[in-house]
Amino acid sequence: MAQRLAGKSAVVTGGGDGIGRGVALALAAEGARVVVNDIARESDGTSKADSVVAEIVKAGGSAVANYDSVATMSGGDNIVKAATDNFGRIDILVCCAGNHNRMPIVEMTERDWDSIIEVHLKGHFTCCRAAAVEMVKQKSGRIINFSSRAGFSYFVGPPNSVAYAAAKAGILGLTAQLSGEMKEHGITVNAILPSAVTKLFPEERPKVGGGETGAPDTVAPIVTYLATDEAQNITGQFFYATGGDICIYSRPIQIPGPHMFIRKPGKWTVDELIEVIPPLVKLG
Repeated sequence: MAQRLAGKSAVVTGGGDGIGRGVALALAAEGARVVVNDIARESDGTSKADSVVAEIVKAGGSAVANYDSVATMSGGDNIVKAATDNFGRIDILVCCAGNHNRMPIVEMTERDWDSIIEVHLKGHFTCCRAAAVEMVKQKSGRIINFSSRAGFSYFVGPPNSVAYAAAKAGILGLTAQLSGEMKEHGITVNAILPSAVTKLFPEERPKVGGGETGAPDTVAPIVTYLATDEAQNITGQFFYATGGDICIYSRPIQIPGPHMFIRKPGKWTVDELIEVIPPLVKLG
């Protein structure tokens, strides 16, 4: 493998399971030293973050676990500090941490609302702010946020919840604004809108372009690509990803819209994305 991220330090929140786990393993496979953040535990009490760290170390990589909650300012600070304390810097932040609680608004309590907003929207803010402080000093960095199509469209079927939709829409706004703010510092900020069968979303969801919903690890290649030096001019973009499908959304987002959609059989590789993505993105 090319080890394109050798010498770089990454943080993956929600890295103990699902898409976050796939991202943490993929970044480590490319040579990044990874902070795997997750508060979750297995049924036997084992930390999910510890399990992923063990996988990375067994494969010859470097990783440490962190168990702080993204939902507090101190948690966000501590998560980033785990990277700077252990690896001397933070080059890559991937915000995958999330929760979900399906219910119609007429059944939603203030606590239900707050729990979703705090983990998703505030959780992105706490980690992005802490990472930005360090990245501005370095004049470099990659921030990759996780939003959802729920932030701009309604899916027929079991309700997501208005709190989840509002949080994910907020992450798109955060990403767009932060990308402009960080550009002069050499920091890119992009968002992924994934589709994958996970524990939070065990059922199939409607797919862009009618493709197949991929496994959680099929989202990792686009994240890894955006973390590389080859993607240094790509910022403020929203990417849909699942299986072999990638869509670069136009803004403002509208369905249907003049989006750039590409598909291949199976999972993308970083090499392929390096060739395919730049011509499709308006470099600003």
